[in-house]
Amino acid sequence: MAANLNDELIQSAFAGQASFTADALHAFFVAQGETDLNRNTLISRIYLLKKRGVLSSCGRGLYTVGGRPALQRLVHSDEGALVDLVAEKLPHIRFAVWAYSDLADLVQTETTQNYLFAETDKEACESVFEVLRTVRKDVFLDPDELVLSRYASMHEKPAIIKPLISEAPLEVVQGRTLPSLEKLCIDPLSEPQFFPEIRGQVYRQLLKTFFGENVINRNTLRRYAARRGMLTRLEELLHSLNLSLKIPGGA
Repeated sequence: MAANLNDELIQSAFAGQASFTADALHAFFVAQGETDLNRNTLISRIYLLKKRGVLSSCGRGLYTVGGRPALQRLVHSDEGALVDLVAEKLPHIRFAVWAYSDLADLVQTETTQNYLFAETDKEACESVFEVLRTVRKDVFLDPDELVLSRYASMHEKPAIIKPLISEAPLEVVQGRTLPSLEKLCIDPLSEPQFFPEIRGQVYRQLLKTFFGENVINRNTLRRYAARRGMLTRLEELLHSLNLSLKIPGGA
């Protein structure tokens, strides 16, 4: 019975709660008549609800209603050919492709230079570089600021291959692998050369947009910020915006 419950009913039942546990979801489904719901089925159902944007993780073992609409705006069909090419040649690597201009659009900021970011694990960067070079010439492998300003800037939308740090949070949206919102909160701080317009007040607006209109997993954000050496800076910025890494409704 519960498997057929519509999304609106589930969202309505938990709309007044900042966060809730899997046990609370289990109790909800039992109250709807599914008294034999086991743990494995519950976990599978939570996964599907998250995939549909009905629920999102907001902390370890905690959920909230709503989704992450900002990530939908990073998906574009014109990048699908590159994704398919790399998937065919290198099927077992982590690989995320997205455009800098789409991130800037989220905070209504114009960019002087657009980049097509191709992010993968460090050991796969050279292989991805060789694959992309078979179809385009404007490919740059982890360029420094000098290469960005002198050479990448000569192209309209150069492909920038960036290495992912270990455990960098990624997310699958509409079948495409993208950086998570938590990662996008930190990368402009840790790699400012790739995000020239997302600084100062624009970066603060990005944080307000992400926290105000999307579900942020604060545990993931905290871990990634710490790994990039940006946790203290992030906490200071959030405090200045009356935001916090504390999980709403959490202990």
